[in-house]
Amino acid sequence: MFNDRLTKLTASETKTLHFFYYSSFFKRCSLLVVFLSLSLFLVAQKGLSIESTFHFGAVTKHSPELTFDVKGPTIGADVNFKFQTLGGKKWQQWRNFPQFGITAAWFRFGNTSILGNAFTICPNITTTLFERIKWKGHFQVGTGIAYLTKKYNPVSNPENNAIGSSITASMLMKFYVARQINSKLKFHAGLSLNHFSNGGSRLPNYGLNVPALMLSLNYSPEPLQEADFVFHKKSKKAIRRFGIDLHSGAGLVQRFSIGGPRYPIYFVAFGGNYYLNQQNRIIAGFEYEQNKAIFEFVLHTNHSETESDAKKKASRLTFFVGDEFLFGNWSMTLSAGIYLGNFSFLRAGVFYTKFSTRYYFPSKGILDQKLFLSFSLKTHFSVAEYFGFGGGINF
Repeated sequence: MFNDRLTKLTASETKTLHFFYYSSFFKRCSLLVVFLSLSLFLVAQKGLSIESTFHFGAVTKHSPELTFDVKGPTIGADVNFKFQTLGGKKWQQWRNFPQFGITAAWFRFGNTSILGNAFTICPNITTTLFERIKWKGHFQVGTGIAYLTKKYNPVSNPENNAIGSSITASMLMKFYVARQINSKLKFHAGLSLNHFSNGGSRLPNYGLNVPALMLSLNYSPEPLQEADFVFHKKSKKAIRRFGIDLHSGAGLVQRFSIGGPRYPIYFVAFGGNYYLNQQNRIIAGFEYEQNKAIFEFVLHTNHSETESDAKKKASRLTFFVGDEFLFGNWSMTLSAGIYLGNFSFLRAGVFYTKFSTRYYFPSKGILDQKLFLSFSLKTHFSVAEYFGFGGGINF
């Protein structure tokens, strides 16, 4: 009797409260994005275009710990409203006039009864990799928020140990070539990768990775001419070669038990910059982490007899190297690091990677010091450890 009632309550909660609340929220957000974007297109402003893409791929079992079966392909569709930069700022020309976009996407995973569907809204940027007479190569990347219709439930959906929450972060990447069909229409073909994860804030969280083939069409109501672009004569050559970078922040993780408490991870990093040019710099340095989940675990399992020893075992020291790509006041950084020492308890491997994005406030005063806010995702290969929010200064 008790199990029957528990099953009904759990199933009802999953299918009604969460579904209708979040589904309604995402539908409203999607309608708002479509309405605003279509309003812009109605006035036919130059530099605006709409891009529709079809994805055909499959969920990959990137960890042996994943318990579900992949049954059939994953299909998806997205609509991306893109805004072409025209060189109003020097960095836009230096970056070969990138496009900013807002994507609304839907995916149906292969094992629908366990993995369900995903709806996501994702701001993105598209850059040009190469140009030929008839073809252009592009790279698109973006991060956003997603709603997944199926998540882990110990009673109604125990096989889905990839996703522990309905609301997750999403990341998209596309590598594709474009062919101009006529003055207003382009054809795209290439590869896409979509990732869904809550960064370990709710267990389980192995995440979902969906590599896919993609085909798309891009429509521009007002085609651009060369005269529409602004070209600057100033070189992007580095004004200086070296700098210093200070960065700190925190993330929130759930560790060891599903449904258990969540603990913060604090981090602080000190690094040096080497400017390749005004739009690209190498960052290398040291990062220190304090994992409160590990701290509590070693204290309560008698792996440490004192708090000082527990703090030592819950700490991590790393050396990292990264490449920061600057887009005006905004940047993206890809970095990789290695753990130092053997004092860390329950360390996940030797290497890690981190993707981060920053917003730099305009510098003021005599010193060229730039304060920034940051959002980062730390992973061990294809499994996310945490999302981090922070800030710092670069000088």
